[in-house]
Amino acid sequence: MSDTVEAEDDFQFLRTGDEVVLQSTFTSQEEHVKLCLAAEGFGSRLCRLEPTSNCKNVPPDLSVCGFVLAQCLSVRALQEMLVHSKNLAAEVISGGSHRTLLYGQAVLFLHSYSGMYLSCLTSSQSSTDKLAFDVGLQEDIKGEACWWTVHPASRQRSEGEKVRVGDDLILVNVSSERYLHLSFGTVFDNKNLSDSLIVNAAFQQTLWSVAPICCGGFLKGGDTLRLLHSHSDACLTIPSTEQGEELQRIMHYEIGSVSSYARSLWRLEILHVVWSGRHTCWGQPFRLRHVTTGRYLGLTEEKGLHLVDRDKANINTTSFCFRSSKEKLDTGTKTNVDGMGTPEIKYGDSICYVQHVDSGLWLTYQATDAKSTRMGGAQRKAIAHSEGHMDDGLTLSRSQREESHTARLIRTAILLFTRFIRVFLNSD
Repeated sequence: MSDTVEAEDDFQFLRTGDEVVLQSTFTSQEEHVKLCLAAEGFGSRLCRLEPTSNCKNVPPDLSVCGFVLAQCLSVRALQEMLVHSKNLAAEVISGGSHRTLLYGQAVLFLHSYSGMYLSCLTSSQSSTDKLAFDVGLQEDIKGEACWWTVHPASRQRSEGEKVRVGDDLILVNVSSERYLHLSFGTVFDNKNLSDSLIVNAAFQQTLWSVAPICCGGFLKGGDTLRLLHSHSDACLTIPSTEQGEELQRIMHYEIGSVSSYARSLWRLEILHVVWSGRHTCWGQPFRLRHVTTGRYLGLTEEKGLHLVDRDKANINTTSFCFRSSKEKLDTGTKTNVDGMGTPEIKYGDSICYVQHVDSGLWLTYQATDAKSTRMGGAQRKAIAHSEGHMDDGLTLSRSQREESHTARLIRTAILLFTRFIRVFLNSD
């Protein structure tokens, strides 16, 4: 009985060690926009907002939205620790894990992707409010700037109570005593409300909801992995950058050293925000995002199987699922419950068949002719087919955290240089 109660607490209450997203809704002229707090940490340390309202057609980039509840403690304990502790980082790390977060406590948010901390900065460059400060990331935890107190937005909750999943809450920076707030930035976009909004620390309140995305084993949403052909060393990948941008939209199976290259990395994204880091079940729809290009594996009648841009990655085009067999299809009925779900797909062990959800076609390879076989071709084009081959099963290989982080940095660097070159050329 006690084990059941403890399991329920894992899903009902927030604890240190949980990875979460900070969500909010902005309303303007009858338009409601749902947003998640996001940051890169590379290129810019300012936080931004990732829209999630239209996630069925434009998938949000949740890889930069995750924050770990690194530590929570009372404000008094925090002040004593800041005054007396010589090694603050060691003190925080040794503070214990899986402590339940209480209203009124100070909490430390660790940005999962960058390894830096959510902080109130001393600059004020993104807002028209002269009393507001920028919100961004800082590398260390010196001072009070990266600590935020949690307060209930509802009168049904009070200081000292446990913070429940889904509660509306208010976040106040300990150092500046300003609220984590959504507002219009210095640039206003009439066509897209979400592009006009910024996050800052101001004297105006904004309600936030802290939604967990994962808390612990097997294949999970948000994992970065490689798809390996189970009967060979072939890896699902794209051509190298030397082949040109359009050819990089075509996938193939390739053997050799490509299994150690960043272009063979894929990120699995479950089709919802809350518990998006749950265990992935057989038959559960997901998207596969190619890490270094940022494009999604998709299937259309015109182009067949290819990588599509993010703004064209609607559910019908980009939804896939894993099946344990082509004959006995899994229903995927266990995917709508809260929590981490049941671990079913094991790295390096489970044989997975990839099926396109909307069409029912299978991910397979194009048979090579006798001539290319004699020449020792190391590549086979990936296609979608109604039957495929008997050996279409894949095994999954999880990438190292540093490896996936480096691949993401490659894509970010390419985007930054591309924008720089475009602006430079347009200025002539």
